This record gives sequence, C-alpha cells and structure tokens, in this order.
Amino acid sequence: MSILEDIQAQFPQFSEKEKQIATYLLRNSDTMKNINTSELARLTESSPATITRFVKKIDCESFVDLKIKINASSQHNKVQEETTESADMVYNFYLKAIENTRKMTKKSEIEEVVSWLTSADRILIFGVGSSGFTATELTHRLLRMGLNVTAITDPHFMIISSSIVTQTDLVIGISTSGETAEVLESICLAKKAGAKIVTLTSFSQSSLAKVSDCSLVSYHNTFVKSKRFINSQFSMMYLIDIMTTLLLENPDYSLKMDRTIDVITGGSDENVI
Repeated sequence: MSILEDIQAQFPQFSEKEKQIATYLLRNSDTMKNINTSELARLTESSPATITRFVKKIDCESFVDLKIKINASSQHNKVQEETTESADMVYNFYLKAIENTRKMTKKSEIEEVVSWLTSADRILIFGVGSSGFTATELTHRLLRMGLNVTAITDPHFMIISSSIVTQTDLVIGISTSGETAEVLESICLAKKAGAKIVTLTSFSQSSLAKVSDCSLVSYHNTFVKSKRFINSQFSMMYLIDIMTTLLLENPDYSLKMDRTIDVITGGSDENVI
C-alpha cells in the first residue's frame, strides 16, 4: 500500500485538522516536492506541530520522509497532466478514479463477493442519497440475472428488514463515507442476526468497513483537485461493473439477462405479463 493509499484508508480516524492536511496531500500530492512544514501549515490552516503529529500518525519518520514517499507514490500513479479543457478534466478525473480504485481493491475480494451473491437465498442492498441510486442500479442488474434481490433506500425499512434477515441472506451496505448512520445501524443489526455482510465504501478503516465480512473500497472523489460537479458514485459503479461482468460469465445468468433485454426491448416472442 502506498503512502497516499494509506492516508485515504486512515482518513476517518483523523481529527478535523488532520483531515484538512490529509485532503490537501491527496489533492496536491504532485506539488509536495517544494513545500516545507510552515508552508503546508499555512495552506491547511493548521500548525507545524499538528503536521508533525500527523506525520508520526501515518508512520513516517519525518516530514522529509513523508515528502519522499508522496513523491514516489505520485510518480508511480501519475496519469495525464491536468488541463483547462473541461472534457479533458473530466477524462482525467475518471482515469484517476479507476486507476486508484483498481489498486485499492483486490480481485480475490471481488470474486469472493460474487460467489456470495450466487449462493445467497436473498440479497438486500442498503443505501441512502446518492448511494441509494447506486443500490438501485446494482439491484436492477442482479434482478435481470434472476437473483432474489431488493434495494432498500428508506432508513425505516432498512431497520425493519435488517432485523429479520437470516444466515442464508447477504446484505450489502453502500456508503462512500462508511459512516452513514442509517446504513451503519442497519448493517450492524443484520450482522447480529447472522447475515453475511458486504460493504462498498471509500475508507477501509471506516465503521462500516470494520463490521463487514468483506469491504470493497473505491477511490473517493473528494481527493480529486476539482470543484466541478462530477459523479460521486463513479468509482463504486466501476466495482459494480466488474462484479456484474464476472456474474455474466455464468451461462445461466447470461441467458436470463438476454431474456430480460429481449422483453424490455420488444425483441422476445414471449408474452409479457
């Protein structure tokens, strides 16, 4: 794990000042080479002492050691140079989001989740706000493969549903922060009831990730140096694309997907009820 990946993983555990420092480092890692402690303190509205504590917290021997590690990580992860062209800015964002998400999640973990999806009697997917849209999208895809799945985006129904799950159920919680109260409470109830728990989040050390049997981690758009509107769920959708692609390698799921496409597009001779 690179220093930048480690900073994102620990992000939920930082104090508010430390989060300001971490956010600056993640957004501006390519500019750290010529910055000293005092300058970073000014840019992050913190103090040299706070930066020193932050450096120790992420297991760096000194500020110089931090800069060396960040520079090495930035050079390794460097994608296309930034541009003022809007289309190129969006392209660079998506490229960075995919590249970082790919590095943060192990293929074996995704394959394990896919195996759980196929063996579960019932699948419940929780999410609110933007994550609720992602939960609904994943549900639509799984439904079209014939899986028994339901998206729940209402906090009240999440609590009810999670309290009556069984050990044969799989519950998926989606939250970029990993701290969404409604989703976290429901996931904890489902785990207590014995269900298998999978979460999609951007922080491997978040409360939601810690209660999971498996947590798939995606890159957080907060750490991209852009104030423009960009899809906050894009990185998670990338993980969902991988999962559904793996599922479609199963001939039975692929056939059912084809049938639903035919029905929806009017290309099937079967009666639609």
